[in-house]
Amino acid sequence: MKHALIALGFLVMVAGTALGGETMKVTLNGLNLTLDADSGSILGLEYAGPGTMLKPSPGRAGLVDLAYPHPKFEPRRLASRFSHGARITQSDGEVTIRIPSLGSSRDVFPVNGSVSATVRLTEASDGRSIIMSCEIRNDSDQPVRQVIFPDFPGLLPFEGRDATFFRTGGFGSLPFVELAPDEGKASTQYMVDFAGYTREYKGGGIFNDMFVRWMDFGGLSGGLSLFPKRWGADPQVPVRLQFSEIDESIRLMCLHDVTVEPGKTWESGEWVLTPHAQGWAKGIEPYREWVKTKYKREFPVPKRVREGLGYRTVWMCQLYPDDPQDAIFRFEDLPGLARECADHGIDEMVMWAWVRGFTLPLPPPFPHLGTEQDLADAAKKCREIGVNLAPFISVVLANQETAPRYGAKVTDNNGWTYHTELIPRWNPSYATAYSCVQVGPLDPKWQEDVLASCKRLVDIGIPSLSWDQFWTTHDPAPNMLSLAAQIRAYAKKADPEATFSGEELWNLELDSSILDYTWNWGGYRDCRAFTSVFPAPRINSCIAFSPLAVKQAFADNLYLNVSPRKKESANGSDRISNYPELSKALKQCAAFRKQFLRYFVDGTLIGECILSKPCPSTHVTAYTLPDRALVIMINLGASREIEFTADLGPWVKSNSGRYEARAYDEDGKLLDTTKIEGATWQGKTPLLDGEHMVVYEVKAL
Repeated sequence: MKHALIALGFLVMVAGTALGGETMKVTLNGLNLTLDADSGSILGLEYAGPGTMLKPSPGRAGLVDLAYPHPKFEPRRLASRFSHGARITQSDGEVTIRIPSLGSSRDVFPVNGSVSATVRLTEASDGRSIIMSCEIRNDSDQPVRQVIFPDFPGLLPFEGRDATFFRTGGFGSLPFVELAPDEGKASTQYMVDFAGYTREYKGGGIFNDMFVRWMDFGGLSGGLSLFPKRWGADPQVPVRLQFSEIDESIRLMCLHDVTVEPGKTWESGEWVLTPHAQGWAKGIEPYREWVKTKYKREFPVPKRVREGLGYRTVWMCQLYPDDPQDAIFRFEDLPGLARECADHGIDEMVMWAWVRGFTLPLPPPFPHLGTEQDLADAAKKCREIGVNLAPFISVVLANQETAPRYGAKVTDNNGWTYHTELIPRWNPSYATAYSCVQVGPLDPKWQEDVLASCKRLVDIGIPSLSWDQFWTTHDPAPNMLSLAAQIRAYAKKADPEATFSGEELWNLELDSSILDYTWNWGGYRDCRAFTSVFPAPRINSCIAFSPLAVKQAFADNLYLNVSPRKKESANGSDRISNYPELSKALKQCAAFRKQFLRYFVDGTLIGECILSKPCPSTHVTAYTLPDRALVIMINLGASREIEFTADLGPWVKSNSGRYEARAYDEDGKLLDTTKIEGATWQGKTPLLDGEHMVVYEVKAL
């Protein structure tokens, strides 16, 4: 019916806009758009559920925006909001907005010729999304130096300023809180960017804020999800949020760092905009389907990683083997540490500082830790206990001795010299033992040495590996990915369950094909959106002593990197047993994971989106299977009973409209069973102390 209406002319012209002209209204896959008939800019976005999401103030509407510097005024811009004479046409399921000559922000600096823009908004075949694309044609005598598309000024706090989120694969933020002006920002800085009213984010890898290219703006009643159909080596597009002091709205901009020379044309490619009711977990569904068309694993994720709670990092020494106080653990200690791991539901152990770093071919282990045979024997005993040992290697950089082998030279103090007694602890000017220079990952001799060294580890009975600084490049093979594939193929012959992990840096889309899990610095972070879409790698969370961090990471299906440390020593330098509360939390979460493993392995992570109202000071993460859900709630506040409202209908289908919820305390004890009539679940947790959790299993009846 909707398509038929559009085909018959469901592009309604209404007089009297805030700009003093006429508006055009159109509906595409349920999203109601209001367009300025003269400029083509978007004056409003409305959708059932969240309601009105975008409504810019007069003169601030957007669609497309270009940098077009003039020699006497470099800030000059060409944009739809300055334009007149837009031609808006429609066909079945599509609206085309053509602006023959984009208007200038300063008329005193004339444009010689014209720069035109054509934007197409097309209903996607999924019945819920809109495909956005833009073409810029430069028929002027000056180059265009930047394109902003899509451009959404006027986003409103439609969920309230404290509950309207900007969410990506790597974080969730409250832009109306974090970017709003305050006295400290306004009085100490000169430019708005510096004052904190603007933030820029970028996808790519874990060293980027967003992780991936998907984003969502909204809350529990709904919002807008957006992503470009780009993958791998395709250029990343930074996303900028800017708070407007004029109308207290947010502008979301996608910044293409391009130059469009005179006589040339630029095309944006397709961007997928998905309006949605309910939370981000609904908006991310088209992105999940897109990822399935691109995601490819070279090797299956090992069972222990897919099903496990996490891994433990062991820091063997402080890298100065001639110091009699240097060793923290020796190889003979590894089986005992493995037994402690097994007692806490951990079946993977990553071993740091066991060999001199930045050296190739890999030398023998540090002698004060034991011999190579001692290491092999320890790894075998760990396997017998049920814990896999994965040595951590640092080979992308080369030290002063190794660098000449690859025609390189260490020329300064830059590197990774560190010790707890150095001042400062990292890279002081007087310490150069581990200064280094990049030699990998493309050098053929380097690749040969790395492969031979890794094969040596496999041959002595250690087929698993953890890689420092996993640098995926866009160069053709042989590259980092092809080398890793060779290492993995050799290791899999010895042990089909061998693992390969690494410190992921710049391109999760590509690295997801080879990494089983990550070893990245950083504690708990909200990357539920990534975990909801990508089967691997499992993102790690470094945990030194916090029971709360254990519970949050467990709840979100992160891969715990348990690294207890002695006071003022390195992470991974202590035993778990010396942290009783950490130990207790690990055992609790390991038991829950085993009991409800199907949800973590086969379920869909929807985070807090099962709620229909915000639940303050509570960490809520849910997983769904077709007829049931698992809901984990952690009290982040003082001791209290937590009241909550959930909408089960969009997530758990019940033919009868009835459900049953079983509540478990954090020791796994069944507390009660509640019958729920209808999809709305009004609940109240038992009395929870701060940082304690309750787990609900909800089944359709």
